[in-house]
Amino acid sequence: MTPAERARRIDKEEFEAECAAIRQRAFAYAEQCRAEARSQACEWITGKPAVAVPFSRSGRPEHAHTVNGAARTLKQWAKHLGISKVTLLRRRRELGSLEAAIAMGGPQRRRHAPGVVSNFEPSEGTGAGSTAQETPNLTFS
Repeated sequence: MTPAERARRIDKEEFEAECAAIRQRAFAYAEQCRAEARSQACEWITGKPAVAVPFSRSGRPEHAHTVNGAARTLKQWAKHLGISKVTLLRRRRELGSLEAAIAMGGPQRRRHAPGVVSNFEPSEGTGAGSTAQETPNLTFS
């Protein structure tokens, strides 16, 4: 097999793999659209809001985690707390449970006043070596 034939074969295999992945995402998106349409129709018929199942990017339904009676997905919990999903997952891994990670609350950053450097200690006086003088020591010739 020549290098050109080998390159064409690799391109063909990559193209087929990409097509399969695109097809899978399209089917997942179509299923999500059908679920949303079903939900809207159910809400219109019954007058009650239907519970929609959120989907991840891969097209799989996301699992709802119930903490203190509130059921949300990880993405929704992270948005509720004001942190990223990655941060929530890291906290869950470190603390051992999702309940503990959610109980930790929102962002745990140390905040400073705007324009203040964290390691700059407050100064005393005027910076001229001592306190300010009430009478100026100005002389004119």
